[in-house]
Amino acid sequence: MASRTDLHFGLILALTIRGLAVTSYEAMRRVALEAERLGFDSVWLCDHFLTVPVDAYARGVDGVRSGSDGRDDRSTPLLECWTTLSALARDTRRLRLGTSVLCHSYRLPSVLAKMGATLDVISGGRLELGLGAGWLEHEYRAYGVPFPRIGERIAQLDEGVEIIRRMWTEPRPVFQGKYYAIEGALCDPPPVQRPHPPIWIGGEGDRLHRVAARATDGVNVRWWSPQRIAARGPYLDAACREFGRDPRALRRSVTALLVADRDASRAAAGRERFHTIPADGHVAGTSADCVARIREYVAAGVRHFLFAIPDVASSDGLELAGREILPAVRHEVAAGARH
Repeated sequence: MASRTDLHFGLILALTIRGLAVTSYEAMRRVALEAERLGFDSVWLCDHFLTVPVDAYARGVDGVRSGSDGRDDRSTPLLECWTTLSALARDTRRLRLGTSVLCHSYRLPSVLAKMGATLDVISGGRLELGLGAGWLEHEYRAYGVPFPRIGERIAQLDEGVEIIRRMWTEPRPVFQGKYYAIEGALCDPPPVQRPHPPIWIGGEGDRLHRVAARATDGVNVRWWSPQRIAARGPYLDAACREFGRDPRALRRSVTALLVADRDASRAAAGRERFHTIPADGHVAGTSADCVARIREYVAAGVRHFLFAIPDVASSDGLELAGREILPAVRHEVAAGARH
């Protein structure tokens, strides 16, 4: 179990939002290697097949429409998650490799368990498996994937987590549920990590958080303020106890927009560009401003951060974060632990 002073800083290389996705593998490889050099702990990819404008994302993608050729004319290139992580597993050495988050509907959980075990073996034990119930209806429809109601998607995810855990820890796993069943689904070779790679649930609702509390290693919320995360703590703790778990076993993670610049006015302009992402989820301003904001999250119980940096392949944001912001936070937390 991680200690209270352990901090983890991840960099999101691709979200479905335009401006927050690196569009080519060469650029992604370069950014990942730079993140590794600068002391980031992990890199993460979303599990989407197209991008949308930030305003459409904020409205639940209601405004996205396909053009006459069947393609979304506002989409930009977006690399497929698993294929890209497999390449990054060979091109990096230390970074952990995360999915933020896999859409459970897109793969059978038994197949996903096998894929995850293989990636963990290839990477030498660096997989972080983030899972979600799926939400982008436009994408489901575009790719011919059935889009059940949210309650059914969460129930499917809950069964899927159980199958993945069994396949990663049992020699001949068996499971019979409402949506899925396996009968001796072997996972050989098994994952390198023991008892299994970390499993995260990404999402914000009560039902998803109960799935996380029952059977996973951590929960990630998007664009939440430190105050909202702190207020959620008692609910998560109670859910863990209900399932017979120590609440400390469930790590708390936040996805936040990191807009850092030595010039406060430029940082403000960059933040305004993504104004439809809730301001509560912004870590923005000068290095000192960003350190102060991250300090608030740490005080709220967050030790695991996933940062999305606008235009990360072409801006100075990554360098500033790695050289000034993350070391300062780590130093503060370590100093506080010594006292």
